[in-house]
Amino acid sequence: MKKILLSSLFLLLACIATEAKVVKVTLTDGTAKVFTTSELAAIDFNADGTVVITTYDGRQLPALSADIEELTIGEEAVVTKVFPDTLSFNIDADGTPVSLPNDRAIMKVNYVYPSIDPFGEPITLSGTMLIPEEIWTGRRCSEGILMVNHYTKFHRDEAPTRSNGELENILLANPLYPQYIIVESDFYGFGATERFPQAFLQGTVNARASLDGLLSARELLSGMGIDYGPLCFNIGYSSGGFDALASQKLRDMEYADRISFDKTFSGGGPSDVREAYRRYVLTDSTAYNAVPLLLMVCTNETQKLNMDYNNVFQPDIASRIDELILSKSYSSWPVCDSIGRDKKIHEILSDAYCNLESPESQAIQALFDSFSMTNDDWTPDTTQRIYLFHSRGDDYVPIQSARPMIRFLKDRGFEPSIIPGRTNLQTNFVVRSMGHLASTLIYYIQTLAAIKAWPMMYTDGQLNPIYKALASQEVDLVMNMRLLDAMGFDCRALIRRIASLMAGNEGGESIELNPLTIYMTIHEQLQKLGISEQELIEMSEDSGINMTKFLADLYAYFAEQPAGSSDDSPTAPARRAARLINAFDSSATPAIRYEEQLRDWMGDHLK
Repeated sequence: MKKILLSSLFLLLACIATEAKVVKVTLTDGTAKVFTTSELAAIDFNADGTVVITTYDGRQLPALSADIEELTIGEEAVVTKVFPDTLSFNIDADGTPVSLPNDRAIMKVNYVYPSIDPFGEPITLSGTMLIPEEIWTGRRCSEGILMVNHYTKFHRDEAPTRSNGELENILLANPLYPQYIIVESDFYGFGATERFPQAFLQGTVNARASLDGLLSARELLSGMGIDYGPLCFNIGYSSGGFDALASQKLRDMEYADRISFDKTFSGGGPSDVREAYRRYVLTDSTAYNAVPLLLMVCTNETQKLNMDYNNVFQPDIASRIDELILSKSYSSWPVCDSIGRDKKIHEILSDAYCNLESPESQAIQALFDSFSMTNDDWTPDTTQRIYLFHSRGDDYVPIQSARPMIRFLKDRGFEPSIIPGRTNLQTNFVVRSMGHLASTLIYYIQTLAAIKAWPMMYTDGQLNPIYKALASQEVDLVMNMRLLDAMGFDCRALIRRIASLMAGNEGGESIELNPLTIYMTIHEQLQKLGISEQELIEMSEDSGINMTKFLADLYAYFAEQPAGSSDDSPTAPARRAARLINAFDSSATPAIRYEEQLRDWMGDHLK
């Protein structure tokens, strides 16, 4: 038996591994398979003329030697596999399983397409399309495409072409059943290119993979006779949130003539990679300590820095980089367990990289800064819409590494607002201190609600005039309280009751409020949540809320004499205030128990 190794495969196929050309192979059972050369480890020729294809992951497939054909994809994409699948709504939110029993039938279409690798060379990448069965069969029309940037992956089998991740399930298998097609790239380092190190948080590399994958998916869908719809959303959470912003940036710079997003939804991502690294070092901790390890390895490998891992990591970790990261044999939590979930950053990184002033650290910080979305090499397209989301209690991705994105966009003409449609930058940085995983669900619920409501809110990309008139109005809480007072509601009594409960007065007896007691009540509650007044003001302003003005207006409101009632009955204001207070008492959810009650509700209603 004669063996031809991949390194000499060009004699047969006129290609080499790093070019990742596409090969169509007819197996002995008559079925056809499409591979990229980067998936193949060897071709063994038998005496009878047949061959055995050995794939990179060790599978052996008998084939007919006469039917090995190199496909020239040029500017086109090639479908490699089409098969029926199902999606179900399942997610584990910080240990709390959330699920719905109804599965959704889809057709999964895996394909390969041309793109560019981290070194500027042509390469063939792989991606997948998840097409709801009713769209596939033509029973329903697609409203558009959801370009999903996948979150952090470690194991080769977590590639989108090989699995359906939790976020894909949430997007399509939720009770709203949105009529969209998901398009998702494996990214460089997974799927067709899994033999190469991945490009985690490398910005342009993954952005180009997503955008080229989207263009190729459109061509394939058109060729299959599937109308993919008029809308296109760019979505990602965690590292996928970073890649969603990177995709928006690259779209603005190079793809604006071919791609326009109706909205980019970026959640929980480190838009400033340098600041994320600095926070990991300064706090000496993260709840997901496999990520600093992955970041350093992927940066070294994809940037060809030739760093000696013995100088980057502590010895017990440096010796296992191939096994833990480069092999792609483990998912993230086994990696965390292997290095120790409780290990501090200084127990993972070497002393040089834990000293932010060292030459080694300064050099890597400069490189991380070049990856960040907040560099001057991007002039954002202000006709595009962006949504930024981050929990202030994110225990994986420091919020300090996300906030610079808001400042960056504000400096370039974007005005933040928490109200959708009011401006082209919607933000939500006032989510209570929920962890990274629990916040995932909040992010996707908000994203789903937005894409479901989009056809009603927008026509041909323009905001519905009725909603636009509502969204453009300035919301002034103090002004609304004055209006309620004029109608006979005693808002001061209600606020006193709320303040009493916040202060721990279980009986709810009203307390006398003045600027000092308001400030002290807020201060005490913020201390319980580990938040400073300055941080509250920053987060509120991040979401388009002027907290300083609100507090000043609130102080002025309490200094005023209550407005007279329009109801002549002397008891009417008291009755109305009592009804409002009773309603509050029966329905209020103390902020400190928000996450707990959310989970209880999930357990009761979403099983």
